[in-house]
Amino acid sequence: MTETEDHTRRGLPPNPDGLNLAASWYIALSSGELRSRPRALDLFGRPLVAWRDGGGRPVVMPRYCPHMGASLALGRVVDGDLRCPFHHWSFDASGSCVAIPGVSRIPTTARHAPLPTVERYGYVWVWYGGPEPAFDLPDFPAMEEDRGAYAGFRFDDPTTGTARQLLENGIDYFHFMALHGMSLDPVNFRQLHDQKEAADNGPPIDDEAWFGVEVDGTLKNWQLRDNPVGWLHRMVTTFGSGTHFRLLIDGWPGGQRFTTYIEGEEISKVLMGITPTGDYLTAQRGWAGVRRTNKHWKTFLYFLLFYAQNRGGTAQDIPIYNTTATGRPASYVRYDNVLVKYRRYYQSWVEHAAADQSLPGEAP
Repeated sequence: MTETEDHTRRGLPPNPDGLNLAASWYIALSSGELRSRPRALDLFGRPLVAWRDGGGRPVVMPRYCPHMGASLALGRVVDGDLRCPFHHWSFDASGSCVAIPGVSRIPTTARHAPLPTVERYGYVWVWYGGPEPAFDLPDFPAMEEDRGAYAGFRFDDPTTGTARQLLENGIDYFHFMALHGMSLDPVNFRQLHDQKEAADNGPPIDDEAWFGVEVDGTLKNWQLRDNPVGWLHRMVTTFGSGTHFRLLIDGWPGGQRFTTYIEGEEISKVLMGITPTGDYLTAQRGWAGVRRTNKHWKTFLYFLLFYAQNRGGTAQDIPIYNTTATGRPASYVRYDNVLVKYRRYYQSWVEHAAADQSLPGEAP
């Protein structure tokens, strides 16, 4: 029996190579990247084209014209339809060819069914894993009705890691202490089982698609004279507001929501989505912000500290993503229990996507 076969026999989740994508909503591109011109887009290892119809709504569909294979990304939007640059075949937002110069009868094969698409939070999201979404894109009030309560920034971090690596990073709480130097003692890490416990992140997500965890601990109260590095790390992590740290994470198979608290007071929120371009070509993208205070200088200081914390932590994570060997069995220990559960949860949604082998929106 091989090591991999033994791993499977014991019911441990696989650690696959390649795309390994769960059925889910993913970020295709930012809203600002999609203007009046069509845009070539590589996503899920497939060539796609993104464009806006006459109402300004985003459309994402296979890139090449079903006539002679010209790239529709080189075309133009004319009267709300996407016109191929080669022979001027025109396609509407449903992906159907609606006009061919000099031809009255349009072939039934002249069509491309678009992928399910939603535009929210400044991004165009697309569904992967079947022709119809299994759940709605989750809500994130911090970027909608509560937007004025936060000062934030957007991030876009390309890696050669996998989507699951990036998503499970927040579930792997022990790396907060090992890699990022968070001296949490004591620390309590647990999986959440009731979405009411994650209500601060936003409204409930479809129960089958939801996974949540909580990290709760106390940072060592290092003094400047005794441990300057530890003191500085604590000050940046907690904004000098105390030592009790709590992190609430929940999400769906393709994204996550975060809320951070210091001494029980909310400090920051994060929305993270994934852009899976292809095998080992992935990006974590989204928005991170601090809650505004009643003093402008304090909000600005918190923003700077949070930006340094977020960007500094990412700079430590990315080299790990880029050099990790996947596709081999993992040896788990006690503190990996919830991580193992997350991997099983994620892989169940990979199986959900595998039930439909064709790319959603690709004409048969």
